[in-house]
Amino acid sequence: MKAAVWYGRRDVRIEERAEPEALPGHVVVRVAWAGICGTDRHEYLGPNFIPLTKPHRLTGCTAPLILGHEFTGLIHKIGQGLGSSWRIGDRVTANGTLCCGTCAMCRSGQYNICEKLGFTGVSRDGAFAEYVAVEAERLFRVPDALTLRQAVLAEPLACGIHAVRLLGGLQGKDAVIIGPGIIGLSCFFAAKRSGARRLLAAGIAGPRRGLVEAQGGWYCDCEQEDLGQAARACFGGLADAVFECAGSQAALNSAAAVLKGGGDLMVMGVYEQPPVFPMNGFQEGERRLFTSQAHQDEIGAALDYLKSGDLDPDALITGEVTLDTLVDQGFEELAANAGKHIKIVIRIGGDL
Repeated sequence: MKAAVWYGRRDVRIEERAEPEALPGHVVVRVAWAGICGTDRHEYLGPNFIPLTKPHRLTGCTAPLILGHEFTGLIHKIGQGLGSSWRIGDRVTANGTLCCGTCAMCRSGQYNICEKLGFTGVSRDGAFAEYVAVEAERLFRVPDALTLRQAVLAEPLACGIHAVRLLGGLQGKDAVIIGPGIIGLSCFFAAKRSGARRLLAAGIAGPRRGLVEAQGGWYCDCEQEDLGQAARACFGGLADAVFECAGSQAALNSAAAVLKGGGDLMVMGVYEQPPVFPMNGFQEGERRLFTSQAHQDEIGAALDYLKSGDLDPDALITGEVTLDTLVDQGFEELAANAGKHIKIVIRIGGDL
């Protein structure tokens, strides 16, 4: 099968690899569409999490690895022990989390923070390929109302839903989202759906402003406006909650500065360099710091949201490539022009 294999920084090769087998409790999915995640972009310019020489603590794998964890497709093979719960040809997407199943976190249901946590496409071979093997318990059925291209957005949208749930919802509250890429927008949509009163997204000019304003939010172009002033104009004060989704020191500083006393800061950005946290001012206002790691079962909620008609999934897709054009038109495009895109998808099998 054809696959996109990570060898090192800016070294992703399109190669022929053996098709995976369907182990007991697993299925093999024929991949229709995949999405380039911010994690994939960080690995392309990294590495950040891909194990180079020391085998991964859960999978035992090291680079080179096939990238990708956002995908949809059709079940192609079914491993032993699954009975009749899944059939060949079922339309599916999946949670890419890999976990041990035995640690305290896994036993409590919080497998997304497993002590040996891994992820498809980072800790073992992933979905930027014609076929991918997945644990059946991580599968979700794609509703008939959605195309496989649209449903590839469910995984990133689940991240925002999970983060809002960790905060206990935002009913009647004002929130700022800094860094409105796909993860920031997922927080925006989830906050709106949970009943937030007013929402302000902060980023640079691009396709995000129209999406935010169409959903009843305010937008601050941080190259032209001061975020603190924009928050005061929008809310009449500071925010009850702030989502930091950019992964930069400047964004972290801004997030702390626009959060009112007693408010909640949710950090979701991936930092290429360890940040310095403005603790003194944060502490004296009894502000609370939260973090969020991927999601648990929220892909199901994301699929329900996508099929509800409240959001146009096609508007979130700003580019389309194939495996053959992935490096130049996908990774290099994002490295040079990340601000112009929300989600670039990879047509592998297409709408099979």
